[in-house]
Amino acid sequence: MLINLLRYEIKRIVWSKKYLYIVLLIVASTYDSLMRLITGGYMGTAPFSDWTYTLFLNLISPLLMVAMIFIISNTFNDKEMRARSIVLSSPISQTQYYILKSAAVFVTFILTSLVPIFMSFIYYKAMFGYNEFGSFINLIFVFLFPTFIFFLGLSMFLGKINIKLIYGLIPVAFLMGALNLGGNIIPIWVDMFGNNFFDMYSLSMLIGREMEVVPFEMPNTFIYTRLEFILLGLMFLLYTCNKGEKK
Repeated sequence: MLINLLRYEIKRIVWSKKYLYIVLLIVASTYDSLMRLITGGYMGTAPFSDWTYTLFLNLISPLLMVAMIFIISNTFNDKEMRARSIVLSSPISQTQYYILKSAAVFVTFILTSLVPIFMSFIYYKAMFGYNEFGSFINLIFVFLFPTFIFFLGLSMFLGKINIKLIYGLIPVAFLMGALNLGGNIIPIWVDMFGNNFFDMYSLSMLIGREMEVVPFEMPNTFIYTRLEFILLGLMFLLYTCNKGEKK
């Protein structure tokens, strides 16, 4: 039963006009990023280096996360709230309901992320004959998924309090992903997107380098913060699933 409901929830999202517009916007943004900012490489590195691909992930991540937060907001709009009362009158519990909604958004995120990722792979193959994407997969998991899981949990948590809080989160999330403040303005433990870390790390490693090729090796402290964001997101989700509804 839950599997069928999950399929239904995913279809509701991906077959909507809103989702179509989101995908078209992501396609346009990805194409612009690849052709305008990635072709020349990043700070003297090759366009298909791990350094440049991390830049690409930094460029597409804000729009991806904002799109997902917007989709999550639909869980708490008036229309959905009326439908929820009917769903909860069935054998499905409140915990199962929110797990179902979160799982649908998670699958939708994977499907949506595959759009710019596949576009980048096709771009590298067509432009450079490059198809060694193994290290790119690692970067995708490190930079995209912890950020998404954190915002998934936080959005569900805020939405259960008040849907307006989700709408307020959208510009905050976009600015956090779009701005590279550097310095020590954004500590690594609140660097949700990892963009400020990447900016400072690349400057320290690539400026004045003696080697032509510099390996992109993420320090353990950065990996730990990504794991912390996953844990925080799961904690927010757990609280959302178990917190009683307001009467």
